[in-house]
Amino acid sequence: MLELNRIYNSDCIEGMKQIESGEVDLIVTDHPYCIAYKTGWRADDHRFSKEILNDDNEQLIIDYMSECYRILKDDSAAYIFCSAKTLDFFMQQARNAGFTIKNVLIWRKNNHTAGDLEAQYGQCYEPILYLNKGRRTINGKRLEDVWDFDRVPSDKLVHQNEKPIPLLMQCILKSSNEGDLVFDGFMGSASTALACLRTNRKFLGFELDKDYFNVAQRRIKEEMSNQKDMFGYAGD
Repeated sequence: MLELNRIYNSDCIEGMKQIESGEVDLIVTDHPYCIAYKTGWRADDHRFSKEILNDDNEQLIIDYMSECYRILKDDSAAYIFCSAKTLDFFMQQARNAGFTIKNVLIWRKNNHTAGDLEAQYGQCYEPILYLNKGRRTINGKRLEDVWDFDRVPSDKLVHQNEKPIPLLMQCILKSSNEGDLVFDGFMGSASTALACLRTNRKFLGFELDKDYFNVAQRRIKEEMSNQKDMFGYAGD
């Protein structure tokens, strides 16, 4: 078993082979959307002017869904972020892996993307597949399937597809318990890991891109330091 509360700088499929079957309590993941995404936003400072690794690799998604099903415990859940353009493909691969699709949740953002300003409506949502392996009851109050969370402000982004931590925390709180292990095979800048730290869950994940891996390590270190200061453990 890999060391917990760590992100590994490696390919997720190879790394997941080291995780025992049924070891993970919850999966929350925002993997490549298979749309060959490339952004030039703020290319002048080189923040996000590169391609997302493996974003046109459908076989990766097929293999990833299968491995997610294997490592997830029975009667547990997974939240899979995807795009409207590839929703059908992701749903089919989830079914093929053995998952039951319980909901297509809608994350409604506070503003819309630019896109084609003359021939396309502004998109202000993102689908999230809520999957079960077996049957996982939802913690607390039953929510509606449209969730309102602000996007991360552009001046605060450290990853072009960064998800707001409160949104990830809601996924974690509704479908896991304190001390549970949450997995994300595409950690990016570690937002899922930070959400786990703030909800007293363990985390485990991978990030292939070395630059984002380094950002993730820094953010985790800062979060742990902030929590120590908050609870009076600094210097112990």
